[in-house]
Amino acid sequence: MTPGRPNGIGAPLLGLTALWAALAVAAPLRASAQEQETVTGPVDAPLPAGRVVGGPSDRVWISLGLIAGTTQFDAGLADYLWDTTPQAAWGVRALVGRGRLACGMRAWRTSTTQSIGDLGEPPAVRATSWELIGEGGLVEVMGARVLATGSAGRLHLGYAPDRITIQGAGSPIVVDLEPVGAWIVGGGLMVRRAVVPAWTVGLGAEVRRFSIDTSHRAGDEIVQARETVGDWSARFELAWRVGRR
Repeated sequence: MTPGRPNGIGAPLLGLTALWAALAVAAPLRASAQEQETVTGPVDAPLPAGRVVGGPSDRVWISLGLIAGTTQFDAGLADYLWDTTPQAAWGVRALVGRGRLACGMRAWRTSTTQSIGDLGEPPAVRATSWELIGEGGLVEVMGARVLATGSAGRLHLGYAPDRITIQGAGSPIVVDLEPVGAWIVGGGLMVRRAVVPAWTVGLGAEVRRFSIDTSHRAGDEIVQARETVGDWSARFELAWRVGRR
């Protein structure tokens, strides 16, 4: 990978970090303003069931969702002949939450291609991840909730086809393209809103990072190294939710 090459997800990450910081500052200010509000009515009036003044609901909720969007791999992978343009992606996720916090699991899949010299049609690289996810509410505006999100899990990179044949002067040489597994972590923002009872929609963006072993030619030598790269995803979700805050 060329030293000093701009990271393909660096610009989105900078904007995402700035927005995240602004929301993090706004959240405590909003909470402080709520604490200063006075409760009117009789002092001994009963509170609504499951609610605490100044605190979140005690009610547990469950959400199952379908997600779709795009994933763009790190521009640095273009040095290894990957197609780093945005690619269609899809997945599913399940969450269990209480108040402003939730955790669960997500499966996410996308694909791209990697050229291998002049060996014909480039094979597809299928990227599938299984992750633990978590989210926390930052602020709510006009019924839309802004959340900080995080994820960690395993990424599987598999080739299709996973075997190529090189025609040489003698017998053909068969090369197996082995699958690659890596740990992956990420973070981002999500905006979610209820549209009808028990259904929500959301828009989110996330940056993820992972490390893989790479190999490339430098002059007459083959250089092998472990590189940290990543991807950037934009997602739309439609989810069914049991339990309300």
